[in-house]
Amino acid sequence: IGAGIGADVPFALMGGTCRVRGVGDLMKALPPCPDCWFVVAMPSVGVSTPEAFARYDTMGSPVHPDCEAQEQAIRKNDLPGVCAAAGNALEHCSGADETPAICKTLRAHGAVTAQMTGSGAAVFGVFRDEGAARAAAQAAKRRWKQVYVAQPDRGGARVSR
Repeated sequence: IGAGIGADVPFALMGGTCRVRGVGDLMKALPPCPDCWFVVAMPSVGVSTPEAFARYDTMGSPVHPDCEAQEQAIRKNDLPGVCAAAGNALEHCSGADETPAICKTLRAHGAVTAQMTGSGAAVFGVFRDEGAARAAAQAAKRRWKQVYVAQPDRGGARVSR
């Protein structure tokens, strides 16, 4: 039922850490994500998902996330390994002009990795600790209005105030 509503709905309903395949409808539950914090920033301009996929079909992508390595890193509770295996094949062809600036801001404030979410336009950074995440969020809020700090848990990510 969830997949009929939207590709992200099954994951949102299941929550937690999952390996997702297909159009978001095939999920495998994994152990919890290693301890970390997220900062999510929304650029001032959105991304059209159909246009992003159309550009991907035309341009291709140099980015190929290693999902197997990422799953193994999650199983080993290895945050740097999780981040090293991450990648978003749509990021460079999404048309999200602010993504590089947001990623640069988050990395400058200690993000282990930073990249665009899904088909965009939001960008997330992964941080080892709450202090670094909150400092990065404050820096990002100087330029972008919608910036959130979250921490993963077994029920999925939640906004932290």
